[in-house]
Amino acid sequence: MVSPKKEQQASSSSRWVLLMVKILFILLILFMLPELVRGKPKKKKNRSLEKTYNSKLMGCETSRDCGDMILEESMNCVTHCVSPVCHKEIQYDINPLEDGEVDEGRAIAFAQCVKNEILKERADARKN
Repeated sequence: MVSPKKEQQASSSSRWVLLMVKILFILLILFMLPELVRGKPKKKKNRSLEKTYNSKLMGCETSRDCGDMILEESMNCVTHCVSPVCHKEIQYDINPLEDGEVDEGRAIAFAQCVKNEILKERADARKN
């Protein structure tokens, strides 16, 4: 049998090991916590660019030329009104949308083209 003294020594040494493991675990969490909390930086959106683009889009959707059409059927007219250059670049003139058709890829490319155009206009305005 194990004597009470040896049992007490084994118990105290296992407590010591358990305490050290807990301390190391807490230190590990404290060192990793800033990395876990920091996360990814948020992508900065240019709100004024979005507003300018949307106002151009809305202006053309309600204009004399495109406003009398059903919105879903007037996207060719609207894209041409917003930017004839981008309308050609994205090939809406060669391969126009059918009435009610939604081409998400071209819509995204068109929006980016128009936003780049707006940024160029702003840069030119700053130079002058």
